[in-house]
Amino acid sequence: MNISGSASVSLFDSVLQTQAMRQEMGVSLLKKSQDVMKQQGEAMVQMLEQAGQCQPCESGHTLDAYA
Repeated sequence: MNISGSASVSLFDSVLQTQAMRQEMGVSLLKKSQDVMKQQGEAMVQMLEQAGQCQPCESGHTLDAYA
């Protein structure tokens, strides 16, 4: 029988490591989602600002946006 000198990881340690990795993945996904939402919001504000600065269309209507 061969006995190695490396320390074996207990089942409990393995479960804790897996849980920690899942939490890190969840936090990373949440941060990425928030970044995407922020970019979309900035793009929407920019689009509304540009639309509010345009010349009135033929019917005389302009976009009126209030935030």
